[in-house]
Amino acid sequence: MSHTRKLLLCAACANELSKAGDGSLSALQTGFVTPINSNIDVLITGVGIFQTVYHLTRVLSEYEYETVLTAGIAGDYNPDRPLCQLFSVQKTMFADCGFETVNGGFAPVAGSKFLDGNLPPFQSGYIINDMANTIALPMATVNTVNRTCTEPNHVAKLLKRFPADLETMESAAMSYVCAMRHVPHAEIRCTSNHIVPKKQEKWLLEDALCKLGTYVDTILKDFY
Repeated sequence: MSHTRKLLLCAACANELSKAGDGSLSALQTGFVTPINSNIDVLITGVGIFQTVYHLTRVLSEYEYETVLTAGIAGDYNPDRPLCQLFSVQKTMFADCGFETVNGGFAPVAGSKFLDGNLPPFQSGYIINDMANTIALPMATVNTVNRTCTEPNHVAKLLKRFPADLETMESAAMSYVCAMRHVPHAEIRCTSNHIVPKKQEKWLLEDALCKLGTYVDTILKDFY
């Protein structure tokens, strides 16, 4: 290990950290570790499962951290819930990694004959963030997907199979890598959009980023 730090702060893209601190984190490049101080490093993993797995695994192989914290935005499955809400991710799964069946059903890999759904780090197909309850936010279940979709029938089928609060493209990848590396992991997400948007509804991206950045700053104070 080249060095040991208290915290590795991760985000899928630099824009998700653009409202934290003095705003300089918005200029970070994907895949590079950037120190904030002697206790905290920042990693931009890239959007999606494959980039997240590669860059986070590489960094955790080279460096040692007491904790990994993921921060980012998310889509909300509940069309009646106000946006710009903060959540602590309690559990997540790879919701579209699996097999379509002949009758139009879907069988996830975790829980199939190819992968025991209770083989660590999975619990009934989910990965649990054990640090979720250490963050004073409502806890959420998250579906991690390779493809986002706003088509109502598709979303309804997904939620029937895997009920969840939020949707992201990285959460399960973050949780999986940290669990396999035995590094404590927590994740906070701020909702910027509804998965099935209301008529002419727009993303509240800037508002969500501001709220996320303010909360990230309060957490980072504990690691300075």
